Amino acid sequence: MATRTQIYREVMREYDALRAEKAAQMRQRREAVYRRLPRVKEIEDALAMLGIQTAKLVLASPGDIMAATANMQAEQKALQTERQQLLEGAGLTPQMLEMEYACSACQDTGYVGNTPCNCLKRRIMDKMYDQSNIRRIVQVENFDSFDLRLYSDRVSKKEGISPRENATNILRQGLAFVERFGEESGNLLLYGPTGLGKTFLCSCIAKELLDKGYVVLYLTAGQLFRKLEEIRFSKEEDQEQEDWDKELLEADLLIIDDLGTEFSTLFTTSELFRLLNDRKLSGKSVMISTNLNPEEITNQYSDRITSRLREYRVLQFFGEDIRLVKKFRR
Repeated sequence: MATRTQIYREVMREYDALRAEKAAQMRQRREAVYRRLPRVKEIEDALAMLGIQTAKLVLASPGDIMAATANMQAEQKALQTERQQLLEGAGLTPQMLEMEYACSACQDTGYVGNTPCNCLKRRIMDKMYDQSNIRRIVQVENFDSFDLRLYSDRVSKKEGISPRENATNILRQGLAFVERFGEESGNLLLYGPTGLGKTFLCSCIAKELLDKGYVVLYLTAGQLFRKLEEIRFSKEEDQEQEDWDKELLEADLLIIDDLGTEFSTLFTTSELFRLLNDRKLSGKSVMISTNLNPEEITNQYSDRITSRLREYRVLQFFGEDIRLVKKFRR
């Protein structure tokens, strides 16, 4: 998986390669035109020399620039007209001699002035889907495919409402979380037995925020703690590890799926608290899904972690296993 810094570097390398490819294609087109129309090559060389001579004249006599360049401009225009006539006569266009860009706005640099081009934003967003591990998943797991009919409409005696009514409320809160993200995002804690849609909701929210251009890191608890171990116990200085440590703290949304399935140690507990606490201090959002209920969370994690999680907006999932419902319906 790549960090945001690595993604940016990779994209900029792609722009360099793209410009090199386009320059090579332009040289090939020019060589083909010059072989067919040698006079066009002579005109191109003459125009280049005129440009150099004009620059020298401007530097030598800046006060008399109009008179110094008038004749050269007339000669330049005559050469350009001759070149165009030659090309048109052969069924060609002047554009064949020029650089063709994939993006004319930024000329394949990624920037228009000092502003990131839309093509750069699209490239980075596309790669963020890949590094978030959810490109394939969100094609089927998104708000458009959130099917409330999979939840029973029978009222639960314990909860006082039906699983469908509860899922409707969860869906509404998930959409609100996306809508308000960046303003009053907060954090989410999803809990309940397996197979009730917690991971599905994580995917839905991740897709919407990625589409809006936010940086989303989606990791299972196992992936997260393995990555933290690599960062903490690496014996060599590694820029990639530093980038990852920064990314875990600075991503707009960190999604930790299946918290509680990891092998719990003093290391995982201390690192989880550090991560949750540092992200809280920097105003960055966290979304956690777990099969543990509040009592089990209290028993498994430290008081400091439990205290942090109590500040999260809690969404409880209950009902029948959706995967079994789907299987039964098929």
